[in-house]
Amino acid sequence: MKVFLLSTILLLAINSHSQSQVQALPTGKYETVSKSNDSKWDRGDVVLLDGNKYKLSSNDEIGDYRFSSAAQRIFFTSGPLKNLFGKTSMNNNSPVIVLPVDENDPAAFKLTSEIWCYYKH
Repeated sequence: MKVFLLSTILLLAINSHSQSQVQALPTGKYETVSKSNDSKWDRGDVVLLDGNKYKLSSNDEIGDYRFSSAAQRIFFTSGPLKNLFGKTSMNNNSPVIVLPVDENDPAAFKLTSEIWCYYKH
């Protein structure tokens, strides 16, 4: 009986933890907001395209990205955000990309505060 209860509790804990993680980043527009002053990021919104491609709404340059669901990270490998990375999480059952200042080069990307990218389709 103890083994059954322990197994049940572990399965429930694992299942609830996996639901809060982003399993995949859907294509579409991610509206960007600076967390310090709740204003739009001057570089525009992030638009994820098919085939692990992305662009910013402020220009037409297309780059590549890689997403790791295990690490909950997105890595921009080319294009306007080359060498920038973000963390992913869920907000109201929608994926969010967070571009942290401390872990990126703030001068290269004009990051004065965390940028939150909210999925909007």
